[in-house]
Amino acid sequence: MNETIETHEFVRAIDVAELEPGQRDHMVFEATAEECAAIAARLKLLSMSSFSADIYVLRELSGDVSIFGDIAADVEQACVVTLEPVRDSVEDSIMQRFTDREDDEEAEDEDPVEPIVDDEIEVGEVLVQNLSLALNPYSRAPGVAFEAVDDEAGEPSGPFAALAQLRDMGDKPKK
Repeated sequence: MNETIETHEFVRAIDVAELEPGQRDHMVFEATAEECAAIAARLKLLSMSSFSADIYVLRELSGDVSIFGDIAADVEQACVVTLEPVRDSVEDSIMQRFTDREDDEEAEDEDPVEPIVDDEIEVGEVLVQNLSLALNPYSRAPGVAFEAVDDEAGEPSGPFAALAQLRDMGDKPKK
């Protein structure tokens, strides 16, 4: 296994040589408290109390390996309006293909494939990347809404308000 993989927060390597071609293997992975803390720090979460994956691994007759299944996590993010902690349960389905072929013609038509390196696939990093995509990018505390700030005269303020005024000035007839 290379050094890059070993530095990830959630390393889960699978030996491809142990997989029977055409057979689907069921695997469950759960992050430890230390791994949850490291993943939370990487993804800029306030905290993460759990992270798990329930996946199937299929070694295809071609030698490629596909994983598919579900990930789940309990996270705490900062509200984008108030910065208050917001708890959320994240659930998402995943699918990823791994190959050891350099010239994969199908790769142009589908999502990129991950490499099989030294008869191993590293699914932990793929699971964390899918978690990062499943997170709510604009988490809000319950009942919180963003409100535009007006100046003292009750007029909109800010750079876009100034641009709107310039635009409106151009619409008035000249004397």
